[in-house]
Amino acid sequence: LQKPCPAASIVAATACEAIINEVRIEPSSAPRVPVFVLTDTSGNAPSILIYGFSVVRCGSDSASWTIAADGSQAHPPRLTYGETPPGYQTRVGPEPLRPGCYDVYVTGGRRARFRIDANGKVIADSPPPRREPAPPR
Repeated sequence: LQKPCPAASIVAATACEAIINEVRIEPSSAPRVPVFVLTDTSGNAPSILIYGFSVVRCGSDSASWTIAADGSQAHPPRLTYGETPPGYQTRVGPEPLRPGCYDVYVTGGRRARFRIDANGKVIADSPPPRREPAPPR
């Protein structure tokens, strides 16, 4: 029997890795249900190997939803909040999203952030600017 994976371990695991994945946040047709589009850092190709994914309320170390790969299938290109895809197991939640700020962490990716407004609308924060590779010397 495995214990739930705390969000802090997902965050810590992503902090030391090279950034190879990116999460774009889109609203869905349902209120308070974000959709997460997973890509590589170019934003144009599929993401690379994703072991874990967490949504954490800003300023908290407790996840609202965490999933972890079980190794049985490839990761999907999109995730809908609270819907655990085949090949993944739910470790925490999903808890209903309340109005406020949320951070999203994915293996090998930079943090993404979104907000839920008082009407349940999902609002993605602007992603950090991409760094262009240094020209060869």
